[in-house]
Amino acid sequence: MKKIYSGFKQSTNSFSILMYLVSVIVSSLIFNNPIIILAIFISLLIVIIFTTINKLKSYMKFTSIIFVTTLLFNLIINQRGTNIIFQMPFIKITNESLLNAGILAFSFVNLLLAFYIYDALTNVKIIFDLMSRSLQSIAIVFILTIKFIPRIIEIFESTNYLYKFRNTNNIGKNKIKKQMNIVEIVLNKAIANFMNVSDVLITKGYNNRDKVKQRINSSKSDYVLFIVSLLTVVFNIIMAFLNLGKVSFGSATVNILMDKKIIIISLINFIMIIMPILIGGSQYLWWKWYVSKITASNIPTAKNFR
Repeated sequence: MKKIYSGFKQSTNSFSILMYLVSVIVSSLIFNNPIIILAIFISLLIVIIFTTINKLKSYMKFTSIIFVTTLLFNLIINQRGTNIIFQMPFIKITNESLLNAGILAFSFVNLLLAFYIYDALTNVKIIFDLMSRSLQSIAIVFILTIKFIPRIIEIFESTNYLYKFRNTNNIGKNKIKKQMNIVEIVLNKAIANFMNVSDVLITKGYNNRDKVKQRINSSKSDYVLFIVSLLTVVFNIIMAFLNLGKVSFGSATVNILMDKKIIIISLINFIMIIMPILIGGSQYLWWKWYVSKITASNIPTAKNFR
């Protein structure tokens, strides 16, 4: 996996990966069909394993908490539906409301995964320099957004670790209350942290800095990634205009269609999202079966790919 990951990073630049991020965000936001949403989630999870498997456990724990919190919040605010599963004086859970809440929760998790993958795949400073040529204020917001998710996870890990020493009774309701308290603490710390970072960037003059000129070298892998991502964005927008890949979100009755069109949309987005693995794998095979055989070099790169 490390060799495939290294092959992808060495053969692509930050600009093509930015287009890849845009495509993933569009895919996560534009559809709300459960089949497509799950296909996007599975593909993002595969790429997460491909990029940072050492942090997978902590990240999935944080993502699970966000998923459950989003699910419960939407079950409370949206109680429409006819097929009742559970009912109390102030809350009613139906098949329709549960499905709607699940769709929104998975969509939100997909966005978190997309930003986390982008931060792992690229050098954010290069994108900041490119955007600061004409969009300096937006560049600061963009960098803070990209770094927001990994920073939240770091705060979550440290807070959760310290919380274990303060609370030993983590059973049933106490465990749920503990997790809710941790989420509140993490969000408060993260927001305060990034407000400070934003102030520091502005104080240092990043929003008034001179325009930066930087040359970006593109390879065949960059063109492939950029074109596939761009075509997927265009395809998804067309499908959305045709009202494909969507369900009546928030309605009392939810109809889910499973046909060839939905499968095609899911497959196209799945392939687009795992493009880093496909490109990295092709680069690795190229080194393994061609370059390393004809190159008598003893440099570490050649040795590693032999």
